Amino acid sequence: MKTKKIFDKLSLKQLPVFQNAYYWFILPLAVLFLALIMGLVYNTQGNRFSGFANVGIDFTGGTVLTVEVKGADFIGGDNYEDNLSVIREVIENKGASVSTAQTGGSNAIIVRYKNEILVDGVPVDYNAASKTEEMIEINDNIKDDVEAAFLEKYGEEILVSVDAEMTNATASKELINKALLSVSIALLLMLIYIIIRFDLYSGIAAICAEFHDILMLFSLVIIFRVQINSSLIAAIITIVSYCINNTIVIFDRVRENVKPFKQSRTKIDVKSIVNGSVTASLTRTLFSSFTTLLMIGILAASGVPALTEFAMPIIFGLLAGLYSSNFIAPSIWGLMMQAKVNGERKARKSKSARAYR
Repeated sequence: MKTKKIFDKLSLKQLPVFQNAYYWFILPLAVLFLALIMGLVYNTQGNRFSGFANVGIDFTGGTVLTVEVKGADFIGGDNYEDNLSVIREVIENKGASVSTAQTGGSNAIIVRYKNEILVDGVPVDYNAASKTEEMIEINDNIKDDVEAAFLEKYGEEILVSVDAEMTNATASKELINKALLSVSIALLLMLIYIIIRFDLYSGIAAICAEFHDILMLFSLVIIFRVQINSSLIAAIITIVSYCINNTIVIFDRVRENVKPFKQSRTKIDVKSIVNGSVTASLTRTLFSSFTTLLMIGILAASGVPALTEFAMPIIFGLLAGLYSSNFIAPSIWGLMMQAKVNGERKARKSKSARAYR
């Protein structure tokens, strides 16, 4: 009678999560495969895209050019696009290519470009220490030409300030190493916490879901050519810390739904537990994720490149986290628990057979 009540409680209008466990892995694998194909296409010689992924100067090395004009409306209305085109033309005439551009302060434009210069149509890397002096000379020429272009456009009464600051890839390696270390420590502490609070299978499933979220984030960044820079590191750390919340909520339901089976010493119905837990938590996970997506979406649509570069990976991570929390993590837990239940049943049958002999 107790067992029947448990089944009745867990079986009402449940989502078919566990019985489709293996199918939930198809979508992530498809996205991963698409990212690989798109990356190879982007990396093809002669393609207008450069490289497997759109890696910014934060990781490849480059130059940050800040142009400030006082005495004229430099970035108001359509002036921003017009003046950016002037700066872009000067940079491209020197063989470089603008990676990103944004406004800075009340009357400045900040552009970033790689220290990669086209020489006779062939890109030459100027990040090497042996070419530092040559790149400094190129930047000085760009600064002089930009200043001359705006003095010609606005007249001698304005004040033009142009500054070029070079960055190298060494600092980016340190940033990546520190980011990997911090994420690894965070995942390890999450695993320990979830194992203590719930069980080993919940911990493994939750960490697998986190790796899924990071992989999907990277895959979508490659597919949509979102620039990989320091903002991406911040986005990954944000997603790792945010998406685990929904997973913990579902595993809290799982723990509560397992208790009646343990108390009545009946066989655990993994399918009912997984389906019932996800269904009971679905409204909460959907509302929390979509309200966050709404706010991040506003940032992404703001038109400010720096905000868009930060917001887009977070949107990708939130969508991946919503999927993994409801389908990937519970399915992994269910598959491991089902294997344990089947193993215990086989062990009991084997023990009974030996005792009968």
